[in-house]
Amino acid sequence: MYHFSLPGQQRLRRPLWCSLLFCILCISLGSSAFAADTAHGNKNTITAIDSTQNQDNLTITLKGTTPPNYTVYELFKPARIIVDIADTTLAGDLSLDLPKKSSVSLSTSSISDTKPPLARFTFTLPESRQFTVTEQGNNIVLHIAAGEKIGTKTPESPAKTTTTIAIKDVKVVNEPNETIVTLLATGKIPSYHYGVLDKKGETPPRLYIDVNNVTGDSLVNEKHVGTSLADIRIAKRGTGLRFVLDSSGDILFPFQVLTRENGLEVRIQEPGKKPGKKDALSSIIQQKKSIESQLPTVDASQQKAEAINAKSVASSMKDAFNFSGYNKERITVDFYKIDLHNVFRLIREISKMNIIVDDSVSGSLTLALDDVPWDFALDIILNLKDLQKEERFNTIVIHPKNKAFNWPQSAENNLSFETDEKVTEQEAILIQQQMNLPKTVIAAKQHIAKAHAFEKKEEFEMAISQYVAAFDKWPTNGKLASKIASIYLVQLRQNAKALYYAKKALKIDRHLASAALTAAIAAANMQDMKQAQRYFDLAVQGKKPLKEALLSYAAFSEQQKRYPETLKLIKKYESLYGENLDSMITKARIFDKQGQHADATAEYKKIFYSGYRIAPDLKKFIQGRIALSQTL
Repeated sequence: MYHFSLPGQQRLRRPLWCSLLFCILCISLGSSAFAADTAHGNKNTITAIDSTQNQDNLTITLKGTTPPNYTVYELFKPARIIVDIADTTLAGDLSLDLPKKSSVSLSTSSISDTKPPLARFTFTLPESRQFTVTEQGNNIVLHIAAGEKIGTKTPESPAKTTTTIAIKDVKVVNEPNETIVTLLATGKIPSYHYGVLDKKGETPPRLYIDVNNVTGDSLVNEKHVGTSLADIRIAKRGTGLRFVLDSSGDILFPFQVLTRENGLEVRIQEPGKKPGKKDALSSIIQQKKSIESQLPTVDASQQKAEAINAKSVASSMKDAFNFSGYNKERITVDFYKIDLHNVFRLIREISKMNIIVDDSVSGSLTLALDDVPWDFALDIILNLKDLQKEERFNTIVIHPKNKAFNWPQSAENNLSFETDEKVTEQEAILIQQQMNLPKTVIAAKQHIAKAHAFEKKEEFEMAISQYVAAFDKWPTNGKLASKIASIYLVQLRQNAKALYYAKKALKIDRHLASAALTAAIAAANMQDMKQAQRYFDLAVQGKKPLKEALLSYAAFSEQQKRYPETLKLIKKYESLYGENLDSMITKARIFDKQGQHADATAEYKKIFYSGYRIAPDLKKFIQGRIALSQTL
């Protein structure tokens, strides 16, 4: 069995398959981590651009020679519709003229610094307009509405006015395992479209829903939720509304969008916990980190696991307690005959919510709570004092249970054009419609989100089934295959499966160093040394290989007794990342194995005076080596 080192830790004696733990930390399931590599056997060529104009639409057809792989999205200031087509060239006699009465102009450009390269078609409009895209054989058909500028109103016929659907409210219900968002409307939603945006920089993953031909003058622009769903943002878009649901984490929550008689319903799956499961224990109870077993003269059998005292266990069990849906920031309070209004002022400071208390609320309170969510504490206080709360628009209204409260009617036209700009421009929400694979990619991301939730609960068998289902729908995603391989190797210890998916990942992208390292370790554990050597070589290619690849390859070479190669790998590691305790111990040990004891002693001295925190046995060993060298 082989051994490795993780970055930033003392060197451990562990099976080599564990070195792929870094994959779990390094691989994100967001957009940048799961970008599909797309390539066609034959390049597409746009041979003609046809356009027709009628009273309602400008229809533009981009005629190609092969089925296109493309993305369509919208930009603002000025208003533009962008069509990016992968691996595509333009015919030499291509005409870019569009009907003059359309007020739409077209320009083209080539984007060569992407993988794959793109042919970009930019349609510049006098104002933002509704548009749809369809694929017809080898052709892309773009329909641009002749409608008005966003934020303006045009007279409607009496027939249309009487049939207009209005969305009156956005209701959020927090269940222990589910967050339910309901768009309450005056009737059945006529038409809608939804899609997802992956994490980009500081922008979280998002679900967006475009609802056509509806109004929402009574809605506010933003609503804070605070579960897996962080916020809901609302803006006008053309003749309808756009709802943007921000994720609280780096992975978009699993969701369903359902049609109801009086609107739409979005069901968001929360991670949840099984009753009695102490998830927090796994993050507290860790095996003692030690390096004694690597030393040539230290008895590794003297290692002992670090004891976990009763207080630590009790604390971790308390942290793992599930408050049945209460998931806000935790507080510890000790109130003794404190005025209720001061209690609510304190909760206002903690929660950052607006809190309004009815004038009839009075009295004092004695209460001691230790480490509980603030909303849990608030509900206890309300029950004790026979009060109730109404929550809406980041505001909590507290009043007696026997007194009704009616929310005031919102100001007319809250969803102004300026708000639409803020949501769509300042926050850069570029709604990308991957028209070639919208259903399969979105379905794959749903499986990924579910897999991530299972993985957080350490239910790796369930997680891997979801990741594999995602890969079946997204077979060009090399990093997804690499993720599957790492779980098979590290968590499930199935070397053959790990090697199989690592090879799939490398077939998609030969430069995936993490997949090459997975394949190398899986092959080594299966005693296929020639194959392991080949994948290790692949894993350390490039100007700056992964730290883990260099250290794991060094460990492999040492086990094969190829000491010069081991030292070469360690020196390369140090030239790229600097010396650390792992690299210095490895060099000292290799010098000893080669009989270069003076060099080994010099290296141990460096370790002793390096300032690193070293284990007592190692310190004692080094002191003996130094004392011995001084007597010779």
